[in-house]
Amino acid sequence: MAKQKTVYTCTECGGSSPKWQGQCPHCTAWNTLVETLAEAAVTNRFAVIAGSGRLLRLAEISPRDEDRVATGIDEFDRVLGGGLVTGGVVLIGGDPGIGKSTLLL
Repeated sequence: MAKQKTVYTCTECGGSSPKWQGQCPHCTAWNTLVETLAEAAVTNRFAVIAGSGRLLRLAEISPRDEDRVATGIDEFDRVLGGGLVTGGVVLIGGDPGIGKSTLLL
C-alpha cells in the first residue's frame, strides 16, 4: 500500500504546498498552512489510451504492403520480411557474444 502524502493547505486562499512554510506561497498570509492528507489519485495513467480504440480480431486486419529498405544482408532481410520499414523499430536480442553489435554496424 502506498504511503499517504501530507500536504499543507492554506486556510485563507486554499492553496497547497508540499512542505510547511511560515507564509503561504500563494497569498502570502502568515501562519495559515494546515496539515492535511493528500487525496489519493484514483485515475489510471493509461485510462485515456485504453479507452481510445476498439478491439479487432486478427482475421479483421488486412496486411499492408510497406516500402522496405534492404540491408544488404540476405538472411537478415528475409527474417524482416524484405528489409527495414521506414519508421519501424526492430528489437535485436540474443545471448552474449553472438554478434548483435557486429550485425548493427
